[in-house]
Amino acid sequence: MVEYSVRSEIVNVMQMARRHGHGSIQQALEFRGVARSSAYRWEGEERWLLEEGREELRRLRRELARATGELAERGTTPAAPAKDAKAERDVMVEAAVLGNSDGAISDLVFRARGHRLSHETVRAEVAERGAVARVAFERYFAGVGTVGAADEIFLGHGLGLFIVEPTSLLISGARRAESRTAEDWRPVLAKMEALELGISDAGAGVTAAIEACGVARGADLFHLEGKPQAWLARREKAVCAHWAAVEKARRVLERPPGLPGRPPKLPVANYEEAREAADREVAEWCRLGDLYADARATADYLTPEGQLNTPARAAERLGRVLAALEETEGGKGLAAALGGFRRHPAYTHLAVLEEKLAGLLLDRGAPEREARLARLVAETLTWRRRDKCPVAWLARASTGSPDDELELAVLRAVDAAVRSSSSVECINSRVRPVQATRKQLSEDFIYLLAVYHNMRPFGRGSVREGHTPAELAGVELPTRDWIELLDLLAVDLKMTALKAS
Repeated sequence: MVEYSVRSEIVNVMQMARRHGHGSIQQALEFRGVARSSAYRWEGEERWLLEEGREELRRLRRELARATGELAERGTTPAAPAKDAKAERDVMVEAAVLGNSDGAISDLVFRARGHRLSHETVRAEVAERGAVARVAFERYFAGVGTVGAADEIFLGHGLGLFIVEPTSLLISGARRAESRTAEDWRPVLAKMEALELGISDAGAGVTAAIEACGVARGADLFHLEGKPQAWLARREKAVCAHWAAVEKARRVLERPPGLPGRPPKLPVANYEEAREAADREVAEWCRLGDLYADARATADYLTPEGQLNTPARAAERLGRVLAALEETEGGKGLAAALGGFRRHPAYTHLAVLEEKLAGLLLDRGAPEREARLARLVAETLTWRRRDKCPVAWLARASTGSPDDELELAVLRAVDAAVRSSSSVECINSRVRPVQATRKQLSEDFIYLLAVYHNMRPFGRGSVREGHTPAELAGVELPTRDWIELLDLLAVDLKMTALKAS
């Protein structure tokens, strides 16, 4: 259902953008995060539906008329599908969270049930379920987790503010707002009483709100790495252009005499100088790339020597890298671009790791103790990338031995030391297609999307395959079906209202 509606939306966008040229199509597809090959394939399929699909529809109608006539001759008529109001409501709500417009949902019900609903009826039913979803979200999911990745997404004329638990990808905070100031973020964070670490970009609103709530803030390393990466990319482009010009001159100079063609622009002496300069530029660019890799490595959980990384060690290594960069004229620009790593939030995850493991360093004078912990952290990180089993499940299976307790403590420390807010971008990528089709999303609908996401099992190819975010976060629910959860809460709310009256 969602696939067809999103395809239709993208095809319509391509048709409108085509009036402004091919480049406009590419910009429109990049803005919506759709691959160009997929978009053109969808457009071809829709053309088939418009051209050959009409004849196929006529043929099917003739077959239906013939079959209906045969049944009439036998004295029987095809039975109409039974009308089930609840089934229709479930279809409408599920189609809405999958990204279908009210018109598409009305058409879907017409094809499935044989009667058409007005857009107002569909909108009212979705709004009613959204109000129940708000209660469900606040009762079961709001404030879950000690670590939260925060970000916003534009929803028409407003914004959706989301906080996601990184390990389980559970949406633990959500709100629709007109802006992204600290006052808009504070109500979301206020419900997260157990929050210890908030990961975000450098947005002023979310940064101020996290700090005002007394929560440690970690800078998203993806955003910190963007500026130096862009600087290196520009430098690479200039180096490649210079080297291409030198290679072109070499091919002209090596041409046998007497062949027709333009004479070389560079004399032999100037060519040798240009080649040496190009070689120096390439060597310098490679050296800067290596130094940038060293700067990035300062944020790793372990040092290259296999020790546990700490903010002090990371700052010391970063200082050496920046000093090496500033020794040359070309490296000063990269050193300035790496300025974001000087700020304290860049190494907050290392401070959290150090704090969580501090109780395990019983004998700080024994190097083998720290080496063992470093190996255990490395193994835990490797395992965590392919398995998101909740710590609570592992704790129940523990024998209580010192080794088991040590591994559980390291796992808890690794889960708490998050250094990227990429998990919230996963949520944004799921909300964008829905917003592209339904245009304006109300706050209740945002809660409806959050409940649906939190109770939907991850699909094939995921390290969380077969489990829901709620299960991975350890949330206890009366049912695994999100529609059934909304039905149970709706009945509960009605009973509460009757008792109150």
